[in-house]
Amino acid sequence: MILHWSSRSWVSWRRLLHLRGSSRGLSCSATLSNTGGASSGLQDTADTVIIGGGIAGTSIAYHLARQGQKEVVLLEKTDLTAGSTWHAAGLTTTFQGVVNAKRLHYYSLNMYSHLAQETGQEIGLHMCGSIRLATTPTRVDEMKYQISRSNHHEAPISLLTPEQVLEHVPIANIDNILMGLYTPYDGHVDPYSLTQAIAKGARGYGAKILQGTGVEALKLREDGRWLVTTTQGDVLADRVVNAAGFWAKEVAKMAGSDLPLVPNHHQYIVTSTVPEVKALKKEIPVLRHLEGSFYLRMERDGLLVGPYESVETMRQCEDWVRDCVPKGFGKELFEPDLDRLEPHLEVAMELIPCFANASIQSVVNGPITYTPDVLPLLGPDILPNMWLAAGFGYGIVHGGGIGKFLADWIQTGEPPFELNECDPLRFGSWATDDYVLAKARESYGMNNAVTFPHEERFAGRPTCRVSGAHELMEKRGARMHFHSGWEQPAWFCPSGGKPEYQPSFRR
Repeated sequence: MILHWSSRSWVSWRRLLHLRGSSRGLSCSATLSNTGGASSGLQDTADTVIIGGGIAGTSIAYHLARQGQKEVVLLEKTDLTAGSTWHAAGLTTTFQGVVNAKRLHYYSLNMYSHLAQETGQEIGLHMCGSIRLATTPTRVDEMKYQISRSNHHEAPISLLTPEQVLEHVPIANIDNILMGLYTPYDGHVDPYSLTQAIAKGARGYGAKILQGTGVEALKLREDGRWLVTTTQGDVLADRVVNAAGFWAKEVAKMAGSDLPLVPNHHQYIVTSTVPEVKALKKEIPVLRHLEGSFYLRMERDGLLVGPYESVETMRQCEDWVRDCVPKGFGKELFEPDLDRLEPHLEVAMELIPCFANASIQSVVNGPITYTPDVLPLLGPDILPNMWLAAGFGYGIVHGGGIGKFLADWIQTGEPPFELNECDPLRFGSWATDDYVLAKARESYGMNNAVTFPHEERFAGRPTCRVSGAHELMEKRGARMHFHSGWEQPAWFCPSGGKPEYQPSFRR
């Protein structure tokens, strides 16, 4: 490699079309106050106490207060964005392989489009679009499959020829590109500024945000309310929302529960100025090279490249899972490891040749929290009046949508739409630490793997949930399917054959 280190409301896409490149925003049914929402002093009672001041926690506070809930209190042990939010690459996209979750993305992008006007704080939103790149015939099939599952939703998405990809990205080498999947209203945002703007909006609607206020204990009372003990005193809450990021597992343990969460290391590099990038007339779309397993976008006049490392090379915070998060860890990073990134960066150099001569300005290596299946824990916990918003592998793009989703559910008693894929209770006691670590490793390492219909993944299987007839059914030709921890027959092979897993888009 030639890289050098240097020291230095649920709305439609048509509303996004109206807002893109425009200073106009959405009208608000609620009104921001210039005086409400003082951010100091812990009150004795609250309708909702939110634990965690990242993108998820601030968004929930914003939406609850905006919908008229009077006593919304957010507790952050250090500073807003501490944890994973502050170091995120800030990618935003309408693309989502889980159909029901697409609406979270759509709402987030719409919200971010008008947030600066509403709050008076810029958030660094770039709606430059994004292109997912297919370099194999199987990827072409996958893109056609995703198109077939997306067009019933009101979000623009289209297929591009290699020549059209080059029109959008003049600095690209398209020799190996077969097709692109283009989503024009994607882009990226500054996570710190975004969170601060949402927090400002939340305060304006009357929410109280307390920084430097750590939670020390949670006690469920007989009347169903929670006594929250903090470093600044106690507060009695009708409900608690655990949005504590990679501390969420420890917060759950305070309440007598546990959560299947694993912080994984995620790295990205930022280059200094690249002459070819600086010479571009407009910002290129965010690129996602699926076989190379990385995203690439412009960062000022340079490039930002973020690989998802393989199952074998990626690193996890296993000691955090089995023990605890190191005391005081908040806005710290891990030591970078460029050797783990090398295979991905080689592909990036082939795709963007000018990247090969760039100088690395910085390497960010921080924790992002995964559930076993990558999807967040979103909704009510099994404990009374305990709500969860944790495990966001893609928290920035989820942020606005999950705040609205959870606020609607809390306020009305019903979720605004079906999202059972994110049900916190989809995991049970069978999801041991060993299982969670194995699946989170698999999920991270296969972040850009081809997603087939009825896909099966095998890490951590079988769990303890194996029936007494399991061995007999396998002898009779059963091919097992995983469901809620159980191994269940998906189909039986005819006598004399061998049941094999052969995923395809063509059956």
